[in-house]
Amino acid sequence: MDAHLDRMRAHPDIAGRVLRLEYTSVSLNPQAKLFGRRSLLEQFDPGRNEDRPVLAAFEEELTCPWALYHVRRILPVSKADPTRRGRPMRSVERVHVGRAPALGRRLRSVSERRGYPVEVDERYGRVRTWIRRREPKLPTVEELMVTAPHHVQSKQVPRFEQEWREASGQGVRRRD
Repeated sequence: MDAHLDRMRAHPDIAGRVLRLEYTSVSLNPQAKLFGRRSLLEQFDPGRNEDRPVLAAFEEELTCPWALYHVRRILPVSKADPTRRGRPMRSVERVHVGRAPALGRRLRSVSERRGYPVEVDERYGRVRTWIRRREPKLPTVEELMVTAPHHVQSKQVPRFEQEWREASGQGVRRRD
């Protein structure tokens, strides 16, 4: 790890992009930290002189346009082993692109009006609202709205909407 961090310190511009990629990924999925329970970003200390250029490059990367994303995840039971989690299914929808502070204020305002819990990263600007948190018991779903750098395109696995309706309990209503 020390050698890896030293290489990043030697190339802060590249390190800044890598940290932005990880930050964006963790914004959309808090479980996506590169080092298990710790993120790469957490390896750098703003109080250390040698880390400041890397963190400055990262902050420069965050000056890009940001987006508001709607993220839904289905965590099914494994078909092969009902005691384990199966392959997750995900939908990411880029709802709006704009400036980070404006998107964050908008998300906070709407979330607070609707009573959804809000998490704010005061240092770097991410705002995350949990509409549904995953349950410990499988199968489960999670749904969130989050602001993050705009680099992620909308995407969804095939059959996601049908699977989401079934897994989330939002079955299709029949018209009589």
